Amino acid sequence: MSKLRFVVSTLALAWLPNAQAAYSGSLSFVQPTGTVVATDNIPIWLKLSLDATSDPLVFSSTGGGNPPFGINPANYPSSFTYYDSNTSQSRYIDNGVLITVDSISLSTSIGCAGTFLADSCSSGPYEFNFDSSPNSILSKQNIALNPGDSVEYLLGEFTPKNGAAAAGEYEFYTAGLSLYFYGTVRAPKLDENGAPVLDGNGDPILEDFVNADGSLEIASTACAAQPDSTCSEKFARTVIAAPVPVPAAFWLFGSTLLGFVGYRRRVIFTRSV
Repeated sequence: MSKLRFVVSTLALAWLPNAQAAYSGSLSFVQPTGTVVATDNIPIWLKLSLDATSDPLVFSSTGGGNPPFGINPANYPSSFTYYDSNTSQSRYIDNGVLITVDSISLSTSIGCAGTFLADSCSSGPYEFNFDSSPNSILSKQNIALNPGDSVEYLLGEFTPKNGAAAAGEYEFYTAGLSLYFYGTVRAPKLDENGAPVLDGNGDPILEDFVNADGSLEIASTACAAQPDSTCSEKFARTVIAAPVPVPAAFWLFGSTLLGFVGYRRRVIFTRSV
């Protein structure tokens, strides 16, 4: 399969080291509180709301249209990461311009703080799985949100380890939604001290970095800035113990008794006639 590449228009190639993203919004939990059984999977639905001052968010996962993927080049990030295969090291690129777009995609994320997952995201009583169904925002091919608009989507779900979690109160705080960019970035060439290398006219010499990537946050939950139990907009669930199943042998014994009582009743009725 051939790799799609989109060259940004000549206008967008203008040097934009101070370009700032114009998307701003918030994420909120659709059902922030509730009660579940210890064996239940717990879905997390989020509501993305664009601020009234935000740029419209127009995105096409297929990459078609102009601009590519529907994202205005003026809103591209200016910071990127580049892996140098010659040195086997990653390099941080500041004041970069994405000149060739290989892909732009939506990216969802979570924070590990809280009692569902614990700080390591692996030592808590639950594990988290991102959703990949049509309910996920990542499954939407086209998104068009104007300032003030909102959309709900399924982030994923908590699944109790070992089939059941201990009864108690559980909390989760942080989720985010970003745009992920991948392509060729043009940035000033730096010397060994990190200073820009200048040409004879005193202008910075530019170099291209192929296969660089960067991200741009669109929105996050309110508790991202306060990921602890004091945050009033957290996701919380009261987990109650699952009902103890009655052994099959008990039900068999009970049904035998009922049959016996019914038989006795029929015998007594016959004798009374």
